[in-house]
Amino acid sequence: MNIPWESLKEVLYTCGSIAGVLAFLRPVIESKLQRDSARIERIKSLVNEQKLVDLERYVYNHRHVPREIFIPFDQLAHERHTNQDGVRFTGPSARALSQELDTLLARYAGLREYIQVPMWEPRNLVVDGVTHETWHFNKSAFEDKKRIPLNYAKHLDSAAEQAAEMLRAYQRFQVVAELHLFEMPLSRWLLPKRFKALGIGT
Repeated sequence: MNIPWESLKEVLYTCGSIAGVLAFLRPVIESKLQRDSARIERIKSLVNEQKLVDLERYVYNHRHVPREIFIPFDQLAHERHTNQDGVRFTGPSARALSQELDTLLARYAGLREYIQVPMWEPRNLVVDGVTHETWHFNKSAFEDKKRIPLNYAKHLDSAAEQAAEMLRAYQRFQVVAELHLFEMPLSRWLLPKRFKALGIGT
């Protein structure tokens, strides 16, 4: 196949122009990536993944939840609401990172719709002389006039599902954060496959 020189020259010129633009933008992109990496590491330092793993069990099985688990999410929700720098992503993966963080916080808000008075009650639990603030499930809040508890199992199922979805959203956030610079342009196709492989898809 013969390619006219003019066409070939135009292709080479275009490739050269793209390479030049990328080289020019590289310091800007790398700077944004570094700032986003710092934001990601701060969020990961606030959110204890193991406590998120345990949260569903706390809700459904133990029926009491340490208040300390909620504190980082209250903080992040406030920062997101006020558009603070620590949660304002600007790099190539900004959209995906923001989406998963917003999903995490939305699921947290959904969980707190269940874990609140009167269905749950704040209490102090003393262990080895140390006081821990906790939320305890109040089964009596579901009693009818005959003092028979109704629909509390459905309530616990729904609350536990919100907790499970929080964990999946956080794990997707971690997967997005691990994308390499050269994978980011393909994230639209790569991420769904990775989410599916890990069993954390939406």
